[in-house]
Amino acid sequence: MLGIAFEGCACRAAFHAGVAAGLEDAGVRVQLAAGASSGALIAAGIAAGRSAELPSVWRGLGGRSILSMRRVLRNWSPFDMSHLVRSTLRTQLGVADLRSSPLEALITATRIPTFERRVFSSREEPDLIAPLLGSCFLPVLYGRPVWLRGELLADGGITDNLPIEALVERGCDEVIAVVTSTDGTALKTPLRPRWIPRADGARVQVIKPRTPLAIRSWELDPDRIARAIDEGFARGRELGA
Repeated sequence: MLGIAFEGCACRAAFHAGVAAGLEDAGVRVQLAAGASSGALIAAGIAAGRSAELPSVWRGLGGRSILSMRRVLRNWSPFDMSHLVRSTLRTQLGVADLRSSPLEALITATRIPTFERRVFSSREEPDLIAPLLGSCFLPVLYGRPVWLRGELLADGGITDNLPIEALVERGCDEVIAVVTSTDGTALKTPLRPRWIPRADGARVQVIKPRTPLAIRSWELDPDRIARAIDEGFARGRELGA
């Protein structure tokens, strides 16, 4: 069974959106998708059957600001990513109840204050929005906390930023790991050195950009988003060739 894992990387996940569309265009069909933080958003889009549309969704964020004084009271912070993520998931991807979808998404988050990894499945959650928002939540930076069934959730990248093992545990013997560094390494946790993705019991292929991405973690510049998407699309098509 083929699975795909997307590294959490904030706005640089525009590259991931291109990869997902490129693989779809090349006829590569995955059975399971996993991700942390912004990588989880891409995994959910795949499970929703929207791989080909992810680039246009990401381009639609171009030019938006990650700060909003107009929503500062609602957000409990001038940082506006919670609103951008929630509204995009609801209106553009229609991600909510994906339990009947033929594809499954695995979303990693971190339980606070114990710092345990949590893995949420689109096959089990009646509404995937809360797990996705929890997977992206950064304490202090984000204002409004995310609670799910009595647990306070934080960014999945704190405990597992590239959830390959979650795919293997579900039965994947082939895994595509999508990362944004040109050397093919990934950030597993903030306290662990960068590593070359691998997993016991599965063959891992890495998709990476050939040249450094111009887009930074916290920006939505339209031109840089477009270039990251194009690079991802080319790399996804290349793997499927």
